[in-house]
Amino acid sequence: MNLRARLALWMGALAAAVAIAVAITGYQATSGRLRTEVDSSLTEYARRLEGPDATLASDLCRSVGAVAGRWRTSDRNPLLALPGATIQCLGPDGEVIARAVDGALPVNDLDRAAAAGAMRTSFTRTISGSSGITARMITIPVNGGAVQLARTTVETERVLAALRIRYLLLVAGITAVAAAAGAAIARRVTSPVLTLTDITERIAAEARLDLDVPPNDGTDEVGRLSRSFAGMLDALRRSRSQQQNLVQDAGHELRTPLTSLRANVDTLRRHPDLGGAARDELLADLDSELRELTTLTNELVNLAADVSPDEAPTEVDLAEVVSRSAARVRRRTGREVRVEQTPAPLLGRPRQLARMVDNLLDNAAKFSPEGLPIEVTIRPGLLAVRDHGSGIMPKDMPHVFERFYRSAEARATNGSGLGLAIVREIAARHGGTVSAMNHPEGGAGIVVRLPVGSTPGGVE
Repeated sequence: MNLRARLALWMGALAAAVAIAVAITGYQATSGRLRTEVDSSLTEYARRLEGPDATLASDLCRSVGAVAGRWRTSDRNPLLALPGATIQCLGPDGEVIARAVDGALPVNDLDRAAAAGAMRTSFTRTISGSSGITARMITIPVNGGAVQLARTTVETERVLAALRIRYLLLVAGITAVAAAAGAAIARRVTSPVLTLTDITERIAAEARLDLDVPPNDGTDEVGRLSRSFAGMLDALRRSRSQQQNLVQDAGHELRTPLTSLRANVDTLRRHPDLGGAARDELLADLDSELRELTTLTNELVNLAADVSPDEAPTEVDLAEVVSRSAARVRRRTGREVRVEQTPAPLLGRPRQLARMVDNLLDNAAKFSPEGLPIEVTIRPGLLAVRDHGSGIMPKDMPHVFERFYRSAEARATNGSGLGLAIVREIAARHGGTVSAMNHPEGGAGIVVRLPVGSTPGGVE
């Protein structure tokens, strides 16, 4: 059973349960009220017989005289004017001395005790006639016997039977209406979920990410789910596009050193006796191409590793990260790295931040002339790295952070064109931005701005 059918069934069942509870409560209240009215009428009859007019009952019972005497409707007695009541008189011995023409009433030991004077108060009970008709009967002790008054409950039962049918029809109608309304509501509520399910199944079956999720501006959970799924799908599209671009760019960049390597290897095969300066030049070229290929491969591996969000974020002081990276650059290159810093705590991924700072310092070291320092400024939310090189050409400025982009000056140095691209990716993962500029006093500057105390992207 699908979700829509379950919702309709649950709503119908809930409405049925509520309707049944209301019907039972209403039926019991009505039934109790009707039966109370019957007892109240009998009690009222009893008051008339037990009150100042009690002599009427005694006179009526004595006037008949004979056992099992019968009253007829033509008799002019106030007791016979009680509507809906059957009257029967008992003598002191508990025997019937008079009754109405419409049948005898049952007599038990309590009735005989009341007639004998052993009981002074009236009492009520339910009786059944020979035809199966039930009635309520009250026995009233009087002087020299007792009077029994009974009132049939046929009309009450008829009303209750009609009420039961009406309640059954009402419960059935409410259940049907609630089920239909539940189906309509379920259809409306689950429509976006079914759409998402269909899209998910198509994506899983066809590996297509070009499918669009219908817009949903609702503020409920379904609307949030639709928007979250649409955002996830957009992120997957971007990720696939970035992967494709990376593969294409990497293939293009790898093609050049591989072609050169193949050509040099073919030359060695064709000329096994090659020696002297030509062989040394060829081997030097092979070594250079292998170094470039190794650098490119390492950069690709670092790019794939550094932008992945599997590293848990933690409290990091960016100033300490810069200090460690500056010390490594000094040892590795012998260059002077001047650091102007203040504590800069943030929530980030330490290895990625270290990789970002290393790339910035390596890039600055690559373009700074020998003898001139690399200047680093670190403050809360800002990291700036400046070199003292020739700066960035205006035509190269828009492409500085593109993958594999290398300016004419950069092509004369070792590198793959991925260092600053990795910096941009890591900064974006931490909710920050990166920009490039030419310093007024010469050289280029790279500025990274990170929100202080923020949570890195991809982490809740």
